[in-house]
Amino acid sequence: MPDFSFKAYAKDGSLVADRLTAATRADAVRQITTRGLAPFEVKEGSARKALTRSRVPLRTLAAFCRQMATMTESDLPIDDSLTLLSRDADAKAAALATGLRKSLLEGSSLSQALAVYPESVPDMMVGLVAAGEAGGALAPVFHRLADSFEMQIRTTDALRSALIYPAVLMVSALASLVLVLTVVAPALKPVFAGHADRMPFSAKLLIGSSELLRSYWWVGVLGILIGVLMIMSVLRSPPGRAAMARFTLRAPLLGKVVTTSEASRFMHSMAALLDNGVSMVGALDITRRATSNPVVAEEIERIGSRVRLGERLGDTLSRSKIFPPLAGQLAAVGERSGSLAKMLRHGGKIMEEAAQREVKNLMVVATPALTILLGVMVGGVVLSLLSAIMSVNDLAF
Repeated sequence: MPDFSFKAYAKDGSLVADRLTAATRADAVRQITTRGLAPFEVKEGSARKALTRSRVPLRTLAAFCRQMATMTESDLPIDDSLTLLSRDADAKAAALATGLRKSLLEGSSLSQALAVYPESVPDMMVGLVAAGEAGGALAPVFHRLADSFEMQIRTTDALRSALIYPAVLMVSALASLVLVLTVVAPALKPVFAGHADRMPFSAKLLIGSSELLRSYWWVGVLGILIGVLMIMSVLRSPPGRAAMARFTLRAPLLGKVVTTSEASRFMHSMAALLDNGVSMVGALDITRRATSNPVVAEEIERIGSRVRLGERLGDTLSRSKIFPPLAGQLAAVGERSGSLAKMLRHGGKIMEEAAQREVKNLMVVATPALTILLGVMVGGVVLSLLSAIMSVNDLAF
């Protein structure tokens, strides 16, 4: 049966916004009125279906978890907490809260309700909430989830902010090239009319490039669009994602950033799961399913298979070809001292700081290299233009 969202007035004049399931809109109105409410807006639409089509942004999940932690700490029932969050200004957060509340009213636990949204909610969140429900401590779980999501946001924001200047530089250089080729170069063509045999090579190259750009610009645009669509199609396939993951892990400078970020995320996730009583094997399995990088997921699966055979986590991490040696060392110390979760959390913070340093180091190298490359490109076009202008004097003689 379809879902209906409605707004209605209660007998005391307060506004009520909720969802229900009914066969038809008339049946939905009938259910609302039997509850003693006066409906003024009834819309058909499934929050669950709408939500599962797209992933909920990390910022939304972080804010959702932080608010849930605050409300559960205040001893507010989960049902009431979700009711408040269903009125959130963020449409996806409101849809998530509405869908979860509906599942709870149908008899599901919160972790079971979260599992309905595999495209929107990470497996780690489902596993931690299940562990929190078993231990009767949901507030610390939501705090740990919010911390984990915020850590990922900080790393992503650091990389994104570092890329702003190179992106602006590249756009400015390309705009300058297009301006020279479409405006300045065509103005030289009449000067060389009737002297094509005496036109210098630089002028021929400049004017030829200008004519090609002006006549067949649509081919370039079409080629870029086709290239982007082909890349997107490849990256959506498992082999394409795996190939891209291997490339980013092996790329100079960039590989170190990706490796350190993945290690930080792995250690934070494992610490949070172990803190909530999840077994080592279970924590590794949940972390593997929550990892978006297929190569890292394969490595975690290999580590999990060794741990199932009785090997220590620290020894297995020390032989990893992806995670840095520090991860294995800290895990080994934690296992010997009986504080594995604490050491993993400490290692996750170290890796997070290292990832941000690696991003800065990458930009220190990449920005000057890009500046020199674009300077050579623009300088070559400008020199060709100046050479063509200077050759006008030779034509006069």
